[in-house]
Formats: sequence, structure tokens, C-alpha cells
Amino acid sequence: MKYLSLLALFIVSHFAMAEQGLVVGFSIEEYVTDAQDTTSSTSNILMGLNETVSIEVEGDYVVTMTSKQLQAEKIQLTVSLSDLSNGAPNVVDKDRTLKLAVGQTTRYELAQAEHVYQVSIDTVYGELPAH
Repeated sequence: MKYLSLLALFIVSHFAMAEQGLVVGFSIEEYVTDAQDTTSSTSNILMGLNETVSIEVEGDYVVTMTSKQLQAEKIQLTVSLSDLSNGAPNVVDKDRTLKLAVGQTTRYELAQAEHVYQVSIDTVYGELPAH
């Protein structure tokens, strides 16, 4: 009975532990230069260091990120962004390299044809925020 209780405690504690790693939060705002409509998408990715993760964001974009630890609190993110809004992937930005301290936010803007994309990325060590 004692072993069964220990086994049950181990299983429960294993499932109760939150996933730890590098949380990368990003938001994308897209607008057409001659229109007033703005599309905004936000998501979080939990990833390990020296790992590549690809995620589809709200059916509008595919974001691929590779993280690399440079120093104790500094990382390098390599980011690629594709727009899916026209049915087929349209590469907007490929292999953009960002060097930042964990906890820092960075923003950049991309323009392609009449579309403008404003991208914001922030990082923190910890647990993936609840949905």
C-alpha cells in the first residue's frame, strides 16, 4: 500500500509540474497602406534554448524561431515569418537575427507590396502563460 501511494504521488506531481523554458511572446499587426483595417495576432511559444519551433498563428501566419544562448542572460533568436492570408505561404521575413537580453522587448516593421507588418517580440524565462 505504501508503494502504491508513492507511485500515485509521483504520477500526480509529474502531471502537475508546469513546463519550463524560454517563453517568447510575439504580436503581429498587419495593415494595408490604403486601408483602415488592421489585423492583430498574438501568441506565446515555450521553447528550450538551442531549439527550433514553428507555429501557425490564428491561421494567418507561420512563425519559425530558433533560439541560441549567447551568455547567461543573452540570447539570439532567428525569426522567419510567412503570411497565409492569401491561401499559400508568402514569406515576409526570412532568418532575421535578433540579439537580446531575456526580459527585453524588441520591435521591428516590415513592408511588402502594400502590406505593412509590425512585429513585437519579448522573452522571459518561466512557464507558458495560461490560455
